[in-house]
Parts: sequence; structure tokens; C-alpha cells
Amino acid sequence: MSSIRPSHPLTGLIALVIVGVAFFASAAASHARADKHVKEQLVVRGEATVRDTPCDGAVCLQLTDGRFRGTLVGTGAYTGAVTLRVAESSPNGEGGVCAPITGTITLGADTADRLVLAIDGDSCQDGAGNPQTASFTGLAHFTVEYGTGSYRHARGHGLATFSEDAADRDRMTLIGRISR
Repeated sequence: MSSIRPSHPLTGLIALVIVGVAFFASAAASHARADKHVKEQLVVRGEATVRDTPCDGAVCLQLTDGRFRGTLVGTGAYTGAVTLRVAESSPNGEGGVCAPITGTITLGADTADRLVLAIDGDSCQDGAGNPQTASFTGLAHFTVEYGTGSYRHARGHGLATFSEDAADRDRMTLIGRISR
């Protein structure tokens, strides 16, 4: 007659815990190897000239003659194409207007090492008066759309501010994190 001993009630639970811990450790090690991109702080300041051009239900803004300086990206030229959706404008609370903005900023324009950022946010007139002669403040989120050269595998996101004065000079600040 064979002797079959009943297993302890906790044996199955202990085995399941051991398998779970081994699976978690293996997945964490695999994730660490796959995510070799370390996120680094990105801070960029730039200045450009704003050129307004009409487009359907919006105002298209071209950022030209832009120069930037910042962490991870050094210094260089930048350009931008921003759509101000004036058809969707709303009051700014001071007798002026706010409108949504979308577009792209290209750091390192005309170089092999470009970082292209997509922006999405709002721009509000500072105070009241004629929007054609007013200053504006914009706040937006940015995400890395793509990069070339040394930024080929870049990804990341952050916040952007834009301050356009009445003389159509724009001051941009980007603060976020990217990995390469």
C-alpha cells in the first residue's frame, strides 16, 4: 500500500508567492535593461520674432530669427509654427481675449541635431485693448515629437511659456524632462 501524505495547506500559497517574487524580479530587471534612457532636466530660454499670417479661423504665427540657450541642448537657432485659434477665443477677465494654441518648436533648426516639440495650450492677451497692438502670455504643454542626429531617440515632455510683447518679440521658456 502506498503512502500518500497530504500537503500542508500553506505549501501551495508559499509556492505561488515564490513564483510571483521571481516573476516580479525578472520583469523589473528586464524593464531596467529596456529603459536605458535616463530622464534629464531640460530648461531652455529663447527669443524670436513673431510674424502673423492669416489662416482659416485662426492666426498663424511664425517664430523667426530665434536663438536659444539651455541645458542638454546648448545654444543655437530655433523656429516655430504656432496656430492661434481665434475662432475659439474667450474673455481673459480683463476686457481682452484668450485663444487655444497648437504648433511646433524646432530647436537646432537647420542642423543635423534637431529636437522638434509639439505644443498645445492657451495664449491670453495681457489686459484689454486692440489685440493687434497688445502683448500676450502663453502657457502650453510640450512633448517631444521627434528628434534627429543626437536626439534621434529623444522623448519627453514639459511646460512652455511664451511672452510676446507689443513689438512682436517673443520670449520662450521650456521646462521639462527628456531622455535620449
